[in-house]
Amino acid sequence: MKKMILTLIFILTTSLNASAIVGSVSKVVGSVKVKNEGSFKKSKVKEKQKVREGDLITTSKKGRVVIKLVDGSDVVLDKSSSIHFSKNNSLEQKGGKIFYKISSRDAKNSLKIKTPFAIIGIKGTTFTINADNDNASVALKEGRIGVTSIEEEFALYRKEVLAKYNEYVTEQMKGFEKFKGVDKPEPEITKEFDLEAGNVISFSKNVVEESAWDDKDDAEFDIYEKMLDSDFKESKDTEDSEFGEFDSKLNSDEKANKKRAIDAMRKNMDF
Repeated sequence: MKKMILTLIFILTTSLNASAIVGSVSKVVGSVKVKNEGSFKKSKVKEKQKVREGDLITTSKKGRVVIKLVDGSDVVLDKSSSIHFSKNNSLEQKGGKIFYKISSRDAKNSLKIKTPFAIIGIKGTTFTINADNDNASVALKEGRIGVTSIEEEFALYRKEVLAKYNEYVTEQMKGFEKFKGVDKPEPEITKEFDLEAGNVISFSKNVVEESAWDDKDDAEFDIYEKMLDSDFKESKDTEDSEFGEFDSKLNSDEKANKKRAIDAMRKNMDF
């Protein structure tokens, strides 16, 4: 009798402590780890494994994982990425790049994703978030998302404003003391804003710059979409995979030159 009572207590305690299931792992490439809520140790992630509230999932330098949420949404963690499943309608992307394909939701069940630079609100859409400090960005393919600042207001430069800004700076760099054809553009100062489909925003502290979707974004999203296909197979050596081929196309020198040009523009404009 005593043994039976202890068994019932154990079962009840286990049930109470068990976190709600928010999804399951549908595909694993390379090394992927999970740290369960209340645990100090990380364990290896396996296909078909349940994902629960409180789980922190991290991919290695050559690891990637596809997670199917209970509502049918898909989340793809790229290499060196980390996400915390706070609860069913709340995630925290701690670092790296993650692809989200979120099923349509009503306002009551809208999803919120916290990042180091903003909180993203979603009702149903397809997008990526890069939460790396040097490349913080959001690329939106479908739908609309809300972007809310965590601390200070954003200085938002929409793509139309940036076009005028770039025109102004181009004339300045040609040697003109003052280009009278274009006024110095002013950013929109706001705590929150919406991002429409077909646009990308990049973050540098509180400065946000919007740009149009391009071929590079199409190529990147195509690869993420392929990962959702059950027939997709990736080589153990990511340099031989489609991801590796795509990564090699992103010229690091081009990125550095673009950053230097933007810094020079801001300096010329007394930002």
